[in-house]
Amino acid sequence: MKGFFARLFSRAGTQRETVYHKGLEGEKQAERYLRRQGYRVLHRRYRYPGSEIDLICREGNTVVFVEVKYRPEGVRGDGFSAVTEDKMRRIRRCADDYMGANPVLNARIDLIEITSEGLEHIRNA
Repeated sequence: MKGFFARLFSRAGTQRETVYHKGLEGEKQAERYLRRQGYRVLHRRYRYPGSEIDLICREGNTVVFVEVKYRPEGVRGDGFSAVTEDKMRRIRRCADDYMGANPVLNARIDLIEITSEGLEHIRNA
């Protein structure tokens, strides 16, 4: 039995690492896209207890909090469907924390989905 549990937990760790690295790849693609659109990246993976924002950018005088959903084998809508009300609540909480420490005039939350069909950007989600 000892070998069974070792393999089970080892496999779970490997799957988490794979998901983590896929997420990083999606964030890199989103960052390249945003830079081409004129955004300046301020932070990557900004953390607040119970939440994380993938990218924090600046577009003109607006701070943009960006959630990236990377589904390379998926189709349009697969990533966006993973952004639940609870996820948006956690993103807003994290954004509020950031804005409290870095007050500016304007802020918004954007979503980026990357699927087999390409990249889609929803501003002011």
